[in-house]
Amino acid sequence: MKRLLSAALTAMLSLSGGHVIAHGPDAPKHQIANIGDLLLESGSVVRTVRISYVTHGKLTAAKDNAVLLLHGYGANHHGFDGLIGPGKAFDTDRYFVIVPDAFGNSQIGFEHSTSPTTSGLGMGFPQYNGRDMVAAQYKLVTQALGIPRVAAIAGISMGADHSVQMAVSYPDFADRIVPIVGGAYWGTQKLFWSSQIQAVLQTCEGWLGGQYKDNPRTCAANALATMIPYFYSREWWQQNIVTPEIFAQWRKGWGDFYLDIQDARDLLYLTRALATSDLAKTPGFDGNAPAALKSIRARTLFVVSPHDQFFLPTQIEEQRRIIPDARIVSIDSPAGHLICCGADAQAYWIMDKTIHAFLREPVRSASR
Repeated sequence: MKRLLSAALTAMLSLSGGHVIAHGPDAPKHQIANIGDLLLESGSVVRTVRISYVTHGKLTAAKDNAVLLLHGYGANHHGFDGLIGPGKAFDTDRYFVIVPDAFGNSQIGFEHSTSPTTSGLGMGFPQYNGRDMVAAQYKLVTQALGIPRVAAIAGISMGADHSVQMAVSYPDFADRIVPIVGGAYWGTQKLFWSSQIQAVLQTCEGWLGGQYKDNPRTCAANALATMIPYFYSREWWQQNIVTPEIFAQWRKGWGDFYLDIQDARDLLYLTRALATSDLAKTPGFDGNAPAALKSIRARTLFVVSPHDQFFLPTQIEEQRRIIPDARIVSIDSPAGHLICCGADAQAYWIMDKTIHAFLREPVRSASR
């Protein structure tokens, strides 16, 4: 049991963007693109937006082999590292892989995309939503990098939500989308945990109405801790976290790359963006989410876990039925939501091979 747990923890830390490991000397060069002013859906404008990103592989002269990967909530551009490389799902011998840090990124410890804190505006920063985050990523690829279309978009959790949104907002942008442990809408459970996070942040000593000078990291860590139980199934917790010492090891690992490296103010804005994002409100669809989903032209593969407590399989199945020719692969693992990120080595291997095969299938015509 201890050997299995140690292997699982090692995989989880190395594949989920371990803070110390991920920003080491062997990591791809961290780049910053200025995408200019970003007009938010609210009508507010954020000036001189900077998006941080890394790339893997080489872009062809025809610029026809780009893949865009969108990370999860509170994470960074290293969330896909275990799936990128020669022969892997996102094969660097075949694809030019672009992995940005989302607009509003809440992690600290490295220079990253424009956020309330990095902009210097603090609580004066306008509230943004999921479509604004997607618009920034779209501008990065099409304007800053000059790539008009990508071979695929894949996203984890929040990034899965964004991959679906991007396929609706920019229907001719991607040949394929791969939403991993996620989809377009999350139901009442999203409102539940996002409300918890906001409540903990805003009532925490050191928050000071968001006007703090010294980032209250403990506030952010305690807020995020409210959602941690949902990352895995109850079976996983019972099987793996069996002693206080093992929990302490687990907590330290998660602290290093996730819990203890968040800016509280940026986390609040990001949480509000997720809580209010709604595919049905995409301009042109008059509040009709099924119509938005039905408009998707990209070939779609959902990767789900039957034990996921964030994006319920029934919700993803509903979306699969609506999106033309969409498919689902279900990977049964007690790791639940964290099949995305190496918590179960076997599940991760299956996901890697499944995505690899999907991306090599012929692309149907985008016309309807």
